[in-house]
Amino acid sequence: MSDQRRKQLRARMGEENLDAFVVSKPANVRYLTGFTGEGLVVVDAEVAICTDSRFTVQAAEEAPGIECLSGEGGHLGQAAERLVSVGARRAGFEADAMTYAGFETLQEKAPEVELVSTRQTLERQRIVKEPEEVELVAAAAAIADQAFETVRPQIQPGMTEREVAIELERQMLLGGAEKPSFPSIVASGPNGAKPHATPGERKLEAGDLVVVDFGAQANGYCSDCTRTLALGELDERQREVWHAVREAQLAGLGVVAPGCPAADVDAAARELLRKRGFVEEFSHSVGHGVGLEVHELPGVSARSEEVLAAGMIITVEPGVYIKGWGGVRLEELVLVTEDGPQALTRAAYDL
Repeated sequence: MSDQRRKQLRARMGEENLDAFVVSKPANVRYLTGFTGEGLVVVDAEVAICTDSRFTVQAAEEAPGIECLSGEGGHLGQAAERLVSVGARRAGFEADAMTYAGFETLQEKAPEVELVSTRQTLERQRIVKEPEEVELVAAAAAIADQAFETVRPQIQPGMTEREVAIELERQMLLGGAEKPSFPSIVASGPNGAKPHATPGERKLEAGDLVVVDFGAQANGYCSDCTRTLALGELDERQREVWHAVREAQLAGLGVVAPGCPAADVDAAARELLRKRGFVEEFSHSVGHGVGLEVHELPGVSARSEEVLAAGMIITVEPGVYIKGWGGVRLEELVLVTEDGPQALTRAAYDL
């Protein structure tokens, strides 16, 4: 699998007249080699991991057959030596991942090499998932779903937001996750008006809506899911908002298909909320890609220029956020297939 990925990268390098490529983003290092420790990867005619003595055993285990450089000079120093030793003339580097200080170090140690800024080279390669990747995302989603099912009955008045988040993440770890995909969001009552609220010491109260946004990372791959729960019977306004968001989500999912502009998914959900009178309270894009990172290409927003293709994995997650009142967000993680969206998250929508 990694050989084919590196072959694809070399083809892209050829299009840009690059004879080497320095990979520093951890997700891309893992994607190309399987190595999860600290370091860089230099891809030329061959491939080399540039790390240090703390990670040489790990590199040998995770990336057997790949040369591992771990001498003096640090990761960037070794990368520079590699570029010089292979006679690289033009080497790409990941502008979104390498610091300016890192660029200066690389340039200082390899002055004869022209360093070429690149953006999203490997991210674009990762945008359509291989079948094995789809299985890994689905497995991560199943871990998170099971954790939520276990914790859901415990989410009751008197429990704090932080306690819910801790227990949810504990259950994901017990279920096989390496870690949460991101810090879990548990936002109750008026805190639900903050899309990325940090769980605090607020105690859940009867009558609250509770937004729970969570995901698991397993074998490097992430999941992402949001459900909004009710602690008791919904009042009229809560019911109106919750069902408007659910209808908006279904409207967005209804247009997901190969060949559909990603912006159309956002537009479909947003138009439904406009009809229900809540479009001004929907403050973010409707979704994003998920894979080795919990937020990756394709973007699913009004500004997106992406066109969906079979094999992409995206979220569809409209929300309504009303200051002083609270909020509702519902998120499904789906695989784009020729038959439409295939849900990878299975957590119940029970209120």
